[in-house]
Amino acid sequence: MGKVSRRAALTAGAVIPFSQWLGSQAWAQGVHIRRDLSTPVGNTDLLKYQHGVQLMKQRAETDPLNWEFWWYIHAVRNDHTKAGEIARIWGATSPPARALAQQSWSTCQAHFDSSMEDYFLPWHRMFVYFFEAVLRNVLYDPSFSLPYWRYTQPSQRSLPAVFRNTSSSLYSPYRNGPVNAGTAIDQGLVPTPINTASLAETSYRPSGGDDGFCMGLDFNLHGSVHVLVGNGQGMGSVPWAARDAIFWMHHCNIDRMWASWNHNGGCNPTDGWLNQTFVFPDGNGNQVVAKVSDFNTIAQRGYAYDTLEPGPHIGNCNQLIFNLGALAHLGVLLNPIIVGPGPVEVKLQAPPEALRNLEALKKVPGPAAGAPPQPRRLILHDLSANVDPGVLYAVTVRAPAGGPARVVGYINFFESTAHAHEGEMKMEMGGPERPRFYSFDVSRALARVKGTPIVGIRPVRAPNPEAKAVIGGVRLVA
Repeated sequence: MGKVSRRAALTAGAVIPFSQWLGSQAWAQGVHIRRDLSTPVGNTDLLKYQHGVQLMKQRAETDPLNWEFWWYIHAVRNDHTKAGEIARIWGATSPPARALAQQSWSTCQAHFDSSMEDYFLPWHRMFVYFFEAVLRNVLYDPSFSLPYWRYTQPSQRSLPAVFRNTSSSLYSPYRNGPVNAGTAIDQGLVPTPINTASLAETSYRPSGGDDGFCMGLDFNLHGSVHVLVGNGQGMGSVPWAARDAIFWMHHCNIDRMWASWNHNGGCNPTDGWLNQTFVFPDGNGNQVVAKVSDFNTIAQRGYAYDTLEPGPHIGNCNQLIFNLGALAHLGVLLNPIIVGPGPVEVKLQAPPEALRNLEALKKVPGPAAGAPPQPRRLILHDLSANVDPGVLYAVTVRAPAGGPARVVGYINFFESTAHAHEGEMKMEMGGPERPRFYSFDVSRALARVKGTPIVGIRPVRAPNPEAKAVIGGVRLVA
């Protein structure tokens, strides 16, 4: 690709429908391969990325190809407002780039609006796709592809060395201390929160007590990596996350997880979800309106991954509608739980219908010898915090009479923190608020537990004392 002309730069901001934009990208046709950054070719791509980030950081703030412009597409920093930053950068002028910022900044509503949770995956796919086009432009390299950080491999749980080099454009001081020293991000956590459990989900959306693939991947693997890597002015906080260059390697891998789930038989929604549109700059800084249906698969967009993540084959996609109240409850605690610097334990109470539920379960033929126990899921919902705690919290269960507590999973508050300008990040979609929750399979952990269990929540290290983190309720369902 030749150098972008001054005329093209001056016309940046023109509105282009995605289909028309795609037709103009003849130079970019053919399949681009995104590679594991630990491989030799992936490392070459990583070094190109390092140079591309440096070039983006050198551009003026008014340029849609500037690094901060792209950080703000995810979310504007929360010590400023979107309107304030636009006024600071452009003053009283109204160039196309200003209108583009107004349309595209703080548009990752999935992090702030529960009715938009289904768009977590396609929005980030678009975000990474157009960011990659920017890098091809600034590098004058149409063959460039972003590599991904495959932390799902135990040997790759340390931040890659080039991100820890203080002289690198990829370095950030806003990370948790041990991370920039090369310590594995899940050091000391047993079991590890860095897993591929979401690949076993049979539905894109929540159903039957499961959180579904999209929300399960978002809250668990995705959110855990954010919180384990960065602090409240970096990867650990939504408004600051895209400030850190590792963000893009992380989201390449999250996109790869979605492609892997689809490859293994997972089905995306086929309803109005496909018609939703979002605005981004393209590689030249022009405004593009992208539609979810155009990003439903990676094959549509002409790229692939060198390796997909193995997982169970999903032969029948579950499309049930989730209804928390319709589940068979075996234990509940609907009073808020304040989680602070120390561990807390709560005992679930048997609701009035619990005896009926248990009697009904007794009539179900028991599992054969060696078969899995009857399904039980522990649901934690309505999480909130004043500021980001900056840590994961281990969730445990144990018998009411005593005995060891077993870790069944982890929660984080990455997407549960109120922000001063949150209203700017919500779209007027008119959609209903939807429950967002963590759901853990506790079938084996409770196989020999009689009565309602004791549930524990403990931070894996000292949280931010200003967090005031709260869990709205806990439910044990069958």
